[in-house]
Amino acid sequence: MINQNYETETQLIASLQATNQQLIQEIQERQRVEEAWRESSERLKTLINAMPDLVCFKDASGHWLEANQATLELFHIQTLDYRGKSDAELAELVEQIHGKTFHENALINAQKSEQEVWENQQPSQQQEIIPDINGNPRIFDIIKVPLFHPNGEPKGLVILGRDITKHQQAENAYKQLAAIVESCEDGIIGKTLEGQIISWNKGAQQIYGYSETEVKDCPFSLLTLPERSSEVPQILASIQSGGSIDHYETVHIRKDGEHIDVSLTISPMKDDRGNITGISTISRDISYQKRIEKTLEQLRHQNELILDSAGEGICGLNREGKITFANPAAARMTGYTVRELLMSDWQRITQEVITFSASETSQKNLYSGYQSLTNQQTSQIFSTLEDGLVRHVDNEVFWHRNGSYFPVEYVSTPIQNQGEIIGAVVIFKDITERQAMEKMKDEFISVVSHELRTPLTSIHGALGLLASGLLDTQTERAKRMFEIAVTNTTRLVRLINDILDLERMQAGKITLDKKYCNLADLMVQANNEMIAMAEKSGVNLSIKPLSVHLWVAPDRIIQMLTNLLSNAIRFSSIDSCIWFDARLHYSTSWEVLITVQDQGQGIPPDKLETIFGRFQQVDASDSRQKGGTGLGLAICRSIAQQHGGHIWAESQLGKGSTFFVRLPVAAETGEALDFQ
Repeated sequence: MINQNYETETQLIASLQATNQQLIQEIQERQRVEEAWRESSERLKTLINAMPDLVCFKDASGHWLEANQATLELFHIQTLDYRGKSDAELAELVEQIHGKTFHENALINAQKSEQEVWENQQPSQQQEIIPDINGNPRIFDIIKVPLFHPNGEPKGLVILGRDITKHQQAENAYKQLAAIVESCEDGIIGKTLEGQIISWNKGAQQIYGYSETEVKDCPFSLLTLPERSSEVPQILASIQSGGSIDHYETVHIRKDGEHIDVSLTISPMKDDRGNITGISTISRDISYQKRIEKTLEQLRHQNELILDSAGEGICGLNREGKITFANPAAARMTGYTVRELLMSDWQRITQEVITFSASETSQKNLYSGYQSLTNQQTSQIFSTLEDGLVRHVDNEVFWHRNGSYFPVEYVSTPIQNQGEIIGAVVIFKDITERQAMEKMKDEFISVVSHELRTPLTSIHGALGLLASGLLDTQTERAKRMFEIAVTNTTRLVRLINDILDLERMQAGKITLDKKYCNLADLMVQANNEMIAMAEKSGVNLSIKPLSVHLWVAPDRIIQMLTNLLSNAIRFSSIDSCIWFDARLHYSTSWEVLITVQDQGQGIPPDKLETIFGRFQQVDASDSRQKGGTGLGLAICRSIAQQHGGHIWAESQLGKGSTFFVRLPVAAETGEALDFQ
């Protein structure tokens, strides 16, 4: 009995051990399965998080269960406890923490679409706009898949989303491009590699007259002239070899048989792998342009004939002062050929350096005098290139190829394009013969003036004594006749003195005794000398002196200012005003601008330049009545030029005139002004 019990117990223990061993194996197997499941789950989670697409799981009531990294970043909820929250709760939480509300609409729209999924009980696909972290709208293709329990109860929702923003933008760009192609006025034609037409926009229909249906699958040679039949095969061969053709001009035939000039741009069409699959042609009707070009060419030829036949030298300059055009007269005067002048520096004919031989000593002094004028003349032309002002210069020299020079007068006129100065035109004339005639005239005037002044002085003195009442026996009529004679001899003496003064200035026989002077003192002195004349004429003088130092000959500056004031007084009406002032002006250096403005009858526009010549007056009879000699302004111009300045006038008929004098400021004063 005992043995039986022992055997039974032994068997029971063995059975328990076997059962325990089996249980241990089952536990170990379950642990391996669980570990494999955890590893698989982690890999799946890692894979989902690595996906750029949106992945999100929700329960049947719409609460968030799980979402991948892309979804969390899009809604900016990486650091939030989002699990178990609805879309509305998440929107409120994001607003509280980040202060951003632009996801609210997207989440509300998501709730509405999810309700439709549950109602239809089938997956849905649609596009939704969801802002990114910066609020920029992004377009997503969203797929929502509902899950159900075996008993049909809702279990959960799987949401997948792909960002198609770039794809949508590309599609929109394609549609826009297609619209542009269709509305383009140029003909845009697509062809096969064999030259058959496969696409044809409205621009092509407008140019050629064919509709797309009429030319579809027709050879492109339909549009070419019979005598140009080789063009299309050559073009096809070039494109098939990978080349392209830009702005190829040819002649095509319209549907109505009219020949038209066209410009073709032909390019290969390639697929994603770079293989040539077709040919694109952009055709532009240039018939009107060709007609314009032909007309312009005719005008250009006519202008060229006119310029070539002109007696004056004509040169075109660019902004750098290089000659871009020269007519035959310019070449003839300078001794160069037109080809030699083109693209050469303008200084080639204005500042040529020459060496004098012993036999040319007498010429050297004349050259030295002209050299300073040449430098001024060059700056005048380049000043036109800088400020765009027209300049008339009448006493300069240009240089011949052989080293000699000749006097010229010229006009420099700016060339402008849309308000920008791009060059200048210089028209010049050789005035050698005219100067010779003027020299003869000046010598004649000088001799006559010298011969007249001595007897006139004696006559003037005698008449003055008689007019003063030396002989009491004279009648009143005789005294009046003596007064008239004295007045006219005084005017004649003044005329002769002005002629001699101007002749000496222009001949360079007067040496200017320059010194530093205060312009204010010179203006006051000139004004004081003219007060008596102004009071006698009933004219008011208003002066605003400017205290600035000039390097000038004071007597000559006062002479110039009194001449200008005298002119203004003589041609002003009673009770009118003359303004006499000055101000500083800066262009390339400091200058002073002196102005004398009157309220007289004014000067016609065509006289504004000529009045500075000898014996040039607006109205000779009026000038004689006013007592003018016709030389005052010529003397003023000569004085201004001798001081490196410039004088000119501006006027309006019936409103008065303004005379301007521009003089350089002394170097020391200019430096002080620059420093200030």
